[in-house]
Amino acid sequence: MPRRYGLRSCLFAAVAPAILSPAIGFAQVSTAPIDLAPGPSGRSPMRAPAAAGSDAVIGSVDGKLIYLSDLTRATNALPEQMRNLPFDSVMPILLDRLIDHQVLTMTARRNGLDKKPDIQREMQAAADLVLERAWLAQVTPSKVTDAAIEARFNREYANRPATDEVRARHILVGSEADAKSVLEELKGGADFASVARVVSKDPDGKQGGDLGFFRRDQVWPGFADVAFSLQPGQIGAVPIHNEFGWHIVKVEERRLVAPPALSEVRDKIRQELTAQAVREAIADARSQMIVHKFNLDGSEIDNDPRVTRTGP
Repeated sequence: MPRRYGLRSCLFAAVAPAILSPAIGFAQVSTAPIDLAPGPSGRSPMRAPAAAGSDAVIGSVDGKLIYLSDLTRATNALPEQMRNLPFDSVMPILLDRLIDHQVLTMTARRNGLDKKPDIQREMQAAADLVLERAWLAQVTPSKVTDAAIEARFNREYANRPATDEVRARHILVGSEADAKSVLEELKGGADFASVARVVSKDPDGKQGGDLGFFRRDQVWPGFADVAFSLQPGQIGAVPIHNEFGWHIVKVEERRLVAPPALSEVRDKIRQELTAQAVREAIADARSQMIVHKFNLDGSEIDNDPRVTRTGP
């Protein structure tokens, strides 16, 4: 049954890190939990007694119960394409992984691994990372709302004028004399892209020197001044120089790009607001603590200004 084996192998590889390592980074936490409750028919892939509340028991290992909520957490950690698989296909495979996890951790405890100092330090580090994630998940959502996203969009995108972009090619050579020689060849009718493939020192010479579309602020000023002064089909009259060498520029196309719609940048803004909220949460937490940092020789660096030195 190769297809079944392939699904099981893919799910094993995808979910094992999430089950075996609780210290998932805050940015990786799913914001769209999956409902693994049985469908409208009420049919479930296996029978299990109900636990307290609505959380069903779906397995046990030596009396240690495994709940539907454990399966939900494991499923939410899967890549998006796997989280869309049918529940009946995913559930037996993930349940086996949860059972494997319990079997291994219980065996490790019975053999005293949880009493070893180095293992205890790793367990504490994992627990601390879970607490970090939980705190950030508690304090950041209030700053990443639809209203906040729309406000940033209105401030940074809504009233922005259309942006001028050009698609250009360039040829990079090592000396001014070489650049002038190339210009003469181009004036004589040589194909710009073909010449670029032969003589350009830049890696994009293999693509005929094509740089694609870019805005003025995406290239160095001297290059932008030439590129944005040309019309499609024109080549810069003189080569321009920077630390990499001498450049001959040709513009292929120009276009005006309207500012994006909210739907196009919503995810980008959400990520930016989340990152900002995390930075603010860290700064706020730091402001309530006294922090010391030391060089390797024991001398202190960046001493907290709230600490008053009493010694030399």
